[in-house]
Amino acid sequence: MTSGDQQLPSACWGDDHHIGRLIQEDDLDPDLGVELMVTHLLFPVEDAVEHVSNNSGAFVTYTVLKERYEHMLNKCNHFPGEDLSEEEEQKLSRIRPTCVDAFLLLLLGYTLFVDKNSKTINMLWMLAIRDLAEIGTWSWGAMRLAFLYEQLNLTSSPHVGSIGGYMSLLVVIFFFF
Repeated sequence: MTSGDQQLPSACWGDDHHIGRLIQEDDLDPDLGVELMVTHLLFPVEDAVEHVSNNSGAFVTYTVLKERYEHMLNKCNHFPGEDLSEEEEQKLSRIRPTCVDAFLLLLLGYTLFVDKNSKTINMLWMLAIRDLAEIGTWSWGAMRLAFLYEQLNLTSSPHVGSIGGYMSLLVVIFFFF
């Protein structure tokens, strides 16, 4: 794959050759954000619609997501370990993936792909974790680096006073280079 005059090794993109781009926040429709919150985080529809409209887009606040994660984790912990009824098994089979999705969304949005406002997580990351079987094949380092470069580019504007991105990676880059 070429990028300008540079040839990027195919190992960056896994075994398959993919042409990709960073998805911009504007690419995610607020209705899709509501759908993701309802289907993957089990938000009631009214709450998801209100949350998206309050945040001017398909974002979830850290506080709300953390509360949702803790709520789902507590629900999981209330089930006895053995001899579950069929109804309890069905409930647990819906709650466990929701708990994992909420945790991963917190991890991605709060550490690896933190934006400048540090208050919300873009629901775009829910698209990334929808298929957990595929996550191991992605080049997470390249994604973090591309996100960091995008944040550095945004920060280079004279009217911007803060930076987003994975700052630990930036420190390592400066230390070694």
